[in-house]
Amino acid sequence: MTFHLRSLSYHTHDEEQKLTLGQVYEVDVEIWPTCVVLPKGYRLAVSVRGTDYVYPGGPSVGLETLGKVWTGVGPFTHNDPRDRPPAVFGGNVTLHDGPNRPAHVLLPVIPAR
Repeated sequence: MTFHLRSLSYHTHDEEQKLTLGQVYEVDVEIWPTCVVLPKGYRLAVSVRGTDYVYPGGPSVGLETLGKVWTGVGPFTHNDPRDRPPAVFGGNVTLHDGPNRPAHVLLPVIPAR
């Protein structure tokens, strides 16, 4: 699977597109807009995970309106069995990358004023 990480990739989620085991697919992955200013010489890292991450050391306090306990992804968990049935989402995913399948992140560069 080749991931193209793009800000504001738009997915309508209005149709089911089943995958065939063993076949490699190219996909665009949405990254929600954010603002990060990197000083000159710094690097940006992107982690692609197959599950919500959990910070070590136990949960932190959330917000009353968005859930009282957060463990790393804030209120944005993906564990409701109605939305993520294990029969569909419980398998393994392999990411393919290399000379024939280059992955990339498309980022805007905002010039100095």
